[in-house]
Amino acid sequence: MMRSIGSGTILLLSLGLAACATVEDAPRGEAAYAAIPVAGAVGTEYAIAPDDVLRINVYREPDFSLEDARVTATGQVRMPLIGEVPVAGLSASEASDVIAGRLAQRYLVSPQVTIFVKKAASRRITVEGEVRQPGLFPIEGRIGLVQAVALAGGQTRLASASKIVVVRQADGQRTAALFDLGAIRKGEASDPEILPGDTVFVGMSAAKAALGGVLLSARALAAGFIALDGGR
Repeated sequence: MMRSIGSGTILLLSLGLAACATVEDAPRGEAAYAAIPVAGAVGTEYAIAPDDVLRINVYREPDFSLEDARVTATGQVRMPLIGEVPVAGLSASEASDVIAGRLAQRYLVSPQVTIFVKKAASRRITVEGEVRQPGLFPIEGRIGLVQAVALAGGQTRLASASKIVVVRQADGQRTAALFDLGAIRKGEASDPEILPGDTVFVGMSAAKAALGGVLLSARALAAGFIALDGGR
């Protein structure tokens, strides 16, 4: 699922209580990434959200079908003749049933509706710090750290490629990882996967400013790899 990370390229941190395990206790390699679950793909259980783009197909009814239906900020999608239909918070199959029900009330007999989420607005990452175009970026499919930084126009000339911090929220807890982008580009370390909802900080100063300097010390970096669980 996640590839093994070379020694000295990642620092996994628990951003909560500053208490803790020692370096000797830290999981290594693939075991470390077990603490950062991989997000599921957009599928049947995905809850439609505002700004998502949907393909809505009404079988044999092209006049009712839509190729690029954007969900409004209020969570609705505008359909021909039946108007606004609330779909936010529903799965694709649930939204299909709602639209089919509306069509059956006045226009069609036993309509068959299928919905495909073309673009999921909630599948976004944030890139901040010493990059040319910091901001929020939608992602499709799988993306690595190198590509994530490229989305923000790449590093500035003053950025340190060896200090890239990725912050992830999972199961109510924030974790962070420190990567050496230079080593990744040289093929000396694996390119970690960046998941929807992750925040990438390019430069240690940007990460410290946002995280309050929590556990991001030169001593910790020198340890090469450390995992702290404030919940223990």
